[in-house]
Amino acid sequence: MTNYQKGHLFNLFSILAMALGPLFSKFGLLHVSPAKASVINVLTIIITSYLFGILTKNRVKLYWEKEIMVLALFNSLGVIFLFLSMNLLSPVEVGFFGRFYTVFAVLLSVVLLKEKISRRETIFITIAIFGAFLFVEKGDIHSTSILGTLFAVIYTFFFALTNIYIKKSMSKDKSSNSILFTNNSITLIFVIVYAAFAGELFIGWDTHEGIGFIIFSSFLTGFLGTILLYQALKYLRFSIANVTRAFSPVLLAIISFPFFPIVITWQNTLGAVLLIGSILLLTVKPKAAKEKQNE
Repeated sequence: MTNYQKGHLFNLFSILAMALGPLFSKFGLLHVSPAKASVINVLTIIITSYLFGILTKNRVKLYWEKEIMVLALFNSLGVIFLFLSMNLLSPVEVGFFGRFYTVFAVLLSVVLLKEKISRRETIFITIAIFGAFLFVEKGDIHSTSILGTLFAVIYTFFFALTNIYIKKSMSKDKSSNSILFTNNSITLIFVIVYAAFAGELFIGWDTHEGIGFIIFSSFLTGFLGTILLYQALKYLRFSIANVTRAFSPVLLAIISFPFFPIVITWQNTLGAVLLIGSILLLTVKPKAAKEKQNE
C-alpha cells in the first residue's frame, strides 16, 4: 500500500467516525446545555488521548509553541459554536452547513499553506461542493434556524483554521496524539471560562444519560475521527484530504434518517451521485501523476 493510499484509508475511517458523532451529540443535548457539552467534549478527548498514549507506549507530550496556542484558541471557538449550532439544528442540517468547512479548507490552504490546485482538482472540488449542497436541498429555508445556521458556518470556519495550523505544526518528530492532547488541554481552559460565564459550570451535572451521549460522540468525533485525520494529513495534501470529507453528510443523513428523516427528491439523488462520483475521481491519481511520483 502506497502512502497516498494510506492517507485516503485513514481519511475514510475518520469520515465514518465523524458521521456518527453528531447524532449522539444531538441526543446528549436533549439533556445537557451546549456549555456543559463543550467541557465534556474536551475532557473526553484529553483523557482518551492520554490513555491512548499509555496503551501505545508513546506517552503524550505538551508542545508549548506559538502555533499550538493559536490553533487551541481557534479550536475552542469551533467547539463552542459547534454545540450551539447542534442545539438549534438537526444533525442532518448541521452536517449540511458543516460542508462550508470544505470551502474554507480549500481557500485557507491556498492562502495560508500556498498549496496549488490543478484544473482537474478544481473541477472535482467544485462538483463535490455543489453536490453536497444539492443533496440536502429541501426548498424550505424557513425550516432552519437562522442563528443556528450562523453558528454552524462560524464553527466550520474555526475548525478549518484549526486544521490549517495543525498541518503547519505537523512534523516527523511530533506525535499526532500529543498535538491532539496539547490542543485540547489548552482548549479546556477556554471552554471552562465560557461555561463559567454562562453560569453552567457548577450546575446540572446529574444528567447521566446526556453526559454519556456527549462522551461517546466526543470520542468518535473529537478523538478517533481527529486522530485519523491527523494521520491522513501526513500523506495527503490538506485541500484534498478535506474535500473528500464532503462525503460525510451522505453518511450522516443515512444514519440519522430513522430519527431525523429527510425528504428524498431528485435533487437529493442527483446531489449524492455528483458528490460521490467527484470524490471517487478526485482520490484517483491520473496515470501521469503516478508515474511522476514514482520517479
